[in-house]
Amino acid sequence: MTEKMTTADFVAISDKLRKTNEDETPFAVVKEQEISVIGDANKTEVKTDTYSIKFRMPMAMFDEKPEGAKEVGQAYVFSVDFESVTITPRSDLKVIDAIMKIMPFFNELTDGGEVQEFTKNELISVFVSAGDEVHLAIYNLVATFLGIDDQMGEYMMPFSVIESLNKLIDNHPEVFNEADVFFG
Repeated sequence: MTEKMTTADFVAISDKLRKTNEDETPFAVVKEQEISVIGDANKTEVKTDTYSIKFRMPMAMFDEKPEGAKEVGQAYVFSVDFESVTITPRSDLKVIDAIMKIMPFFNELTDGGEVQEFTKNELISVFVSAGDEVHLAIYNLVATFLGIDDQMGEYMMPFSVIESLNKLIDNHPEVFNEADVFFG
């Protein structure tokens, strides 16, 4: 398992994001004091799932070894399961804000104000030039969604962040579509 996100991971995330437009899960849009619902209004089930994040944290941060942790050098490696996680109305805007911070890495806002998807080659170029910025934006999105604070977020292992992001996209495409409306 890799210690950093790869170009292939980044392109795969982009492909998943493109497919969210096909989902009909409804979401609200407020425009000039008028609320509209976009999507299939009958598709209203609450979606919950369990997300697992693996952490690698310095032993010095603990008084005792966390349950189930393995010692790797001077760190503990352990997983935390976040059960029955969903996007609540209270967390919706925070998650949308975090999503909007990753959108510029996957889409280009043209001079005319339209959103245009990057080609695969452009995505690779963005990934290479963005460096840690893209990683931080994705980490922040996952941490925001799961309610992980900044201190713990520093120690999330990349592969579990990528797995959780992919699961989030699969389970809640409507929030990405909602953010897309804000972004575009």
